[in-house]
Amino acid sequence: MPTQTENYGLAAGVVTDDFIQPGHQNRVAETLDRVVGNIVKQILAAGVYSGWLITSDKTVASGGGIVGGCWCATATAQDITGLQSGVINYVFAQSNDQSPPQGTVDFVAQLTPGGPAGSVCLGSIELNAQGEVVAVDNEGGANRGCFPLKTDTFAGSGIIEAVPGGTEVSFIVNHSEAGSFAIPGAIIFEADSEAFSVTLYQTYQPDRFQVVAVNETSYSHDLCYTWQRRGIIQ
Repeated sequence: MPTQTENYGLAAGVVTDDFIQPGHQNRVAETLDRVVGNIVKQILAAGVYSGWLITSDKTVASGGGIVGGCWCATATAQDITGLQSGVINYVFAQSNDQSPPQGTVDFVAQLTPGGPAGSVCLGSIELNAQGEVVAVDNEGGANRGCFPLKTDTFAGSGIIEAVPGGTEVSFIVNHSEAGSFAIPGAIIFEADSEAFSVTLYQTYQPDRFQVVAVNETSYSHDLCYTWQRRGIIQ
């Protein structure tokens, strides 16, 4: 008998001759479209993730990116439509009807820098009156530099011996040798003794944070601690 997945109740464990109701198949398609579609549109940045450079032969090189809420990619150079001679042409990647299911994309040119709705600016190409390329600019106004979201976790431990009662200690946890974050995330800091109250500072730093611990008792205690930090890395 088929089972159901934990999060979305999708049919799983299907074997030959199992009967699957149409609603189960529809739920897979609807869930995939709803979850993945909203992640791409609302969380991931639209723009060029790789390639898509305008070239001097009036094409856009292979590459990929998110355009109009869809992941689009090209494996070969593509022609630019709408180029005009004697002017600067602004070039855009624009989604089409086949972008969501197949990842196709159009490359279009216009004379103004504000592109079509949902498009991504790639740069500009200037043609003389004879239609020859005068200049190519892949940077000015282009939406490039997007990077995949990669996360990592750094962790460590340490000890500060014999902290006197009622005393405050302050120290820096530096994880620069292990790595640093493009966007630092939450920190889990745990002391093995209830004698200490702990406050974290400088949590915005990409490669370190500050710990201020107070021995709330009247007796000396060792501060043995562990920490874990997760975030987005470059």
